[in-house]
Order: sequence, then structure tokens, then C-alpha cells
Amino acid sequence: MTFQNPGALLYFLPLGGVVILLYLLRMRRRDVRVPATFLWPERTDEVRANALFQKLRFSWLLILQLLALSLAVVAFAKPQTKQRGLAGEVTVLVIDTSASMSATDVKPSRFANAKKQAEEAIRSAGASDRIALIEAGPTPRVLFPLSSDPSKQLRALDGLKPTDAEADVGDALRLAAALVGSIDGARIVLLSDGVFDKVTNFSRGKAALVYRSIGDSDENLAISALGTAETPTGRQLYCAIKNESLKPIDGTLSLYADGKVIDSVKVPAVTPRGQWGRTISAPASAKVFEAKLDAPDILKSDNYAVSLTSAGASQHVLIVGKGDIFLERALALEPRVVLDRSANLPADTSPYDIVVFDGVEEQPVASRGVLTLGTAGPATPVTTDGSVKSPQFVSAENQALMKGVDLKGVFIDHAEKVKPRANGVVQALGDNGPLIVTSSSPTKRQVYLSFEPLQSDFPLQIAFPIFVSNVLDFLAGEADSSLLSVKTGVPFSQPTTAPATLKTPAGDTLSIKPVANTLIVRETRQIGKYELTVGGKTKSVYSTLRSDTESDLKPQKDLSLGGGEVRASTSPSRFADFWRPLCMLCLFVLGGEWWLFARRS
Repeated sequence: MTFQNPGALLYFLPLGGVVILLYLLRMRRRDVRVPATFLWPERTDEVRANALFQKLRFSWLLILQLLALSLAVVAFAKPQTKQRGLAGEVTVLVIDTSASMSATDVKPSRFANAKKQAEEAIRSAGASDRIALIEAGPTPRVLFPLSSDPSKQLRALDGLKPTDAEADVGDALRLAAALVGSIDGARIVLLSDGVFDKVTNFSRGKAALVYRSIGDSDENLAISALGTAETPTGRQLYCAIKNESLKPIDGTLSLYADGKVIDSVKVPAVTPRGQWGRTISAPASAKVFEAKLDAPDILKSDNYAVSLTSAGASQHVLIVGKGDIFLERALALEPRVVLDRSANLPADTSPYDIVVFDGVEEQPVASRGVLTLGTAGPATPVTTDGSVKSPQFVSAENQALMKGVDLKGVFIDHAEKVKPRANGVVQALGDNGPLIVTSSSPTKRQVYLSFEPLQSDFPLQIAFPIFVSNVLDFLAGEADSSLLSVKTGVPFSQPTTAPATLKTPAGDTLSIKPVANTLIVRETRQIGKYELTVGGKTKSVYSTLRSDTESDLKPQKDLSLGGGEVRASTSPSRFADFWRPLCMLCLFVLGGEWWLFARRS
């Protein structure tokens, strides 16, 4: 037992001395003349009390008063005892739900073990203790705020599920610090295996940080690469497998094309931290290639990978020009886009599917798709004839490019005055000429916008991200737009005004409503095939992990958080105060002292 204020114990000496001194001092009496003395029997105690000092005699009143004083002084010293447990008086539990937490080296899994520890902390908490729970998943979220309601907390904990995605533990810890960082004695408890990126820009404030490390093995074999390449001998499919552990592991690899097995091979024991690869001829007409690995490892999330050959499923886009944050943001929302930026056009543009000329003159490129914004060039499907001031939208063609795009009321400061070439098709017309022109050929597709988006309020309209998405569909040509590959846990969007349904790999069906004419899907937290149905059309969405961080399963005993080192704690302790019961006992003793005094009187 320890005391928060041990100096208060010294008050017992002077206060106790005052109580005893009152029993030693004489009593002040005034003389009163009485008619006879036989009415008062002899009272020797009162005679003694009238002396200056008297001999201290045993008195239950004195004993009870000293006991009450002792209890009060000890209570003021705030005694506390050391207890073991995760929860303190104010605690935020942060549970890692990333893919690595599904590892089965700790039975039944690391995640289940973390939930069990959180449940024990909630059940063992005191009646006045407050606990909050934060999920450290792809997007951190508070499952329940600080409260003292164990039944509600246990229900929320029971609904927590693991994911096959990477976790943003840094944001989860920053969220926890925002909740309790200003509270003295608060505690942030991280239940994790430590398999996540280094956390920077984090301060725990006044709260203590407790890290409970979960896991004891790193045995894992993961699919590290899957892709196709066109060669002189035809299409080739390549798959690479990496051993992330320190012991050899073997397995069986199966490769699929459009759902049919095209190869199944025994994987020899891969050396520790080594790789093994397999290359085979692939069907030229197949659009979806999948790889499935069956191995005696402890994580299944990285034993699946997918590669799509559809041009519309993945698009490498280069923006050349001034830099338009609205355009970049619209492209970044597209899960099929890998975005690069450059102030100048590189010499070789063949690696890019689409090149965007933002406010700079279009130049010939090897890419199959070109988007020109505001400045036509020799290869643009228009000829220029000066510029126009504040053109007004007149009409648009009923084509896929303009579906959901309303230019009525859009303010344009200035634009190029153009005429379409022979291969140009006008998609939108203004009062002084074409606003949007396209061209198509077997090898190239182009979209021309006669004004820069930043010279208008078009980027502020709901139609802008819809237009960008339609442009990507158009430039992809005849590619299959019903296929999409995303990384688990990463949201993706689709312009639409219609509600959608999402069928998960587990067979569950979810309803999703669009917001501001944009459908945002956040539920791809598990690997496998999803089916997204919008407006009667179904799109197959394949979700894969492919993360070097999550596949390296070695539990971390020490973490670097915000520039400081945090060591794993096996049995954190807390101090429990019990001055309140002492105060109640003191009042009870004083009540007994009053009762005894009243009885004697």
C-alpha cells in the first residue's frame, strides 16, 4: 500500500494531542448557592476535573474519537493499492483488426486473443471506471465512447470483426489521444502484434500508453506477385511466392483463368526470406487470372491474388501541366487509376495508358488515350480560331461520355474557339462553337475540352467527377468495364444517382445509397470477389491484400510511436484508491461516539 499524500499522516500528532489535552484540562464552573447538599450525591470525578490537570483515565469516548481522527487522517493521505489489469479509471482500448491479426499462431487467432483480453478488461473494471473502444482498421472508428456501461461495451466488442486489410494504427492512436490525452491518469491500451508501419506525429498527452504484444511466430508463405505479359510466343502468366519466415515452407499453387484451373503445381520448400516463381502460357482470351496458395502457414489472407487483363480495370494516368488539385482529386478517387504527375512530357509515354494535357499544348504520344484541357495541338481533333469570352452551354449529345454531366449554368471565363476536324465528334456545344470534342480509332482515343477546368467553376459542380469517370471509360475503348480490382480496405467510388447492392464473398448483401451523385463503397474489407449492382448492371470487384507489411508476421515487442520507444507490457498495473471507504467508516465511528455520549448523559 502507498499514499498519494503521505504528509497528511503527520496531522495525527497535533490533532490527537489536542483531543487528549481536552481530557486533561480542568473544567470551568461558576459557584451556585444551594439550600442543601444531600440532594447531590458525592461526585468525585467532577472534583478531579476541577483540578488544573488530572490523570488520564480510560474512556470509550476518547478511544472512539481518536479512532475517528485516525481514519480521517489516513483518508486524507489518500491510500492506494497496486492492482494488475489492463483497465484504469479512464481507459481507451485500441484493437488492431488488420490482416496480420488473423494469424493462427495464437489459438484460435491473434484477433480473438485481443478481443478476449479486452473483454476481461471490461469485466474487471470498477463501477466508476470509464472505458472506450477504438477499432484500428483501414479506417479507425470509435465503437463506443467513454462510458461505464459494461453490457453495452461487451455487445459492441462482440460485433467487432477482423479484416484482410492494412490498418491505420497511427490514426487510431491519435484518435485515442484526442479522447483522453488531457486527462491525468488516463490510459491508452494498444492490443496488437505490432505489424504495421512506423507511427509518426503522435503524442499521448497526459495519458499512459500500454502496448500488449500478441503472437509468437512468423511462419508465412505469401503470393507476392501475379501478372501477365505479351511476348512473341504469346501471353505469359507469372506468379511469385515469398517466404516471410525463418524456416523453409512448401505448399501447392493453383492458377485460374476466368474461374477455370489452368495449372496446379507443388511448391518446393522455399528458403527463409526467399522467393519462388512460376511462369506458364496463359489463354489470350481470358480476362481474370487468379492464384490460390495452399500452405501450412498461419495466415490465409495473402494466399490469394488476382490480375485483370481488361484495359478498363487498371489505367496508368500521367498528368502533364500546371497542376489542377480538383482534377487530381477526381482521378485519385478512381480505384482503377495509378496516377503520376509531371511538369513536362517525358520522352517515352508508352508505359502510360492515358496522358492528360492540363493547360499545356497537346503533343503526339504513344498512349492509347489522350485528354486535352484548354490547349489544342497538332494531333487534337479540332482546329483553333482564336478564343471566346464567357461561352454558354447550349446542348449535349446523348452519349455515354455526357451521361450524368449537366453543363447548364457552368461559368467559363474563357475558352478556345475551335472547329472539329474530319475525325472529330462534337459531344457538347456552346454558343460560340464546340466545348467538348472526341475522336476514336482502333489504336487511339481522344477527348478535348475547349477550356481549362480552373478557368471555370466546373470543378465545383457535382458533374465534374462524373465527367472524369466517363472520360476514363471512353478512353479505355471497348475494354470490359464490368471488372475491377481493388486493394482490401481501400474505398472506391462510382458516379451514379441510383442506389446499389453489394454482394460480399461471404454471400451477404449490403445496400448502398449514393451521396451527392457519387456511390462510395467502403466494405471491401475481405479478400475475394464482390458483385456490385448499380442500375441493373453488375460489376465484379476483386479485392486482394498484396502487402509486404502484413505478410511479415513477426510480432514486434518494441514499437516506435511518435519518435519514442514503447515496450510491450505483459502485466500492466494500476493503483486503486480506497479513501472513500475510510471516510464512510470514520462517519460510522463518529455516529457510535455520539450514541455513547448521549447514553451516558
